[in-house]
Amino acid sequence: MKKLLFPIALLASTIGAAQAQQPANSIGIKAGYGITSLSGSSTGYSSVNHSAYQAGLMADVYFGEAISFHPEALYTKQYFDAKDLLNQSRDVDYINVPLLARYHADGLFFEAGPEVNFALSGKDEAGADIKSRDVTPVALDYVVGLGYELPVGLSLGVRYDGGISHTYKDTAANSLGTGSLRASTFWLNLGYAFGGSK
Repeated sequence: MKKLLFPIALLASTIGAAQAQQPANSIGIKAGYGITSLSGSSTGYSSVNHSAYQAGLMADVYFGEAISFHPEALYTKQYFDAKDLLNQSRDVDYINVPLLARYHADGLFFEAGPEVNFALSGKDEAGADIKSRDVTPVALDYVVGLGYELPVGLSLGVRYDGGISHTYKDTAANSLGTGSLRASTFWLNLGYAFGGSK
């Protein structure tokens, strides 16, 4: 009996230690400022960098001491400006849903994964609604980034968000749909995880 109890006790203590080391899952809020443009080519199109903004919710679901699944839900405003400002610039609002894997190392984190973007609205420079005609309703991006989280839960990160899907439909006006224009955005993000970093 003693021979049987010893390995059971050892296994239980090992599992307990592993659980003690694994951080607790968390939720939080974040906001970001970005510089966005459209990469690729389209007939007569020349992109201009413009500010972008986002804010929303985030979470970390841990699968060990260093690995977490990091989903977010963000309301994002992107201004895709062109040199032909009047005819080819578009302002698009999205719900962005990044589905990222994060690796944590003593406060540092590295992240990568896909992002699904749901277009909410789209307007041209005159304020006309062009969403249904011009904007791809659901677009796929990829995200890579890094940052640092303090023990109190405050974090600062940078990431690149690159388009996989075309931003505009083939039917988009003013030659916007004739090429391969994809969103390209660099973000600076500030976040807070409730309960503090683990």
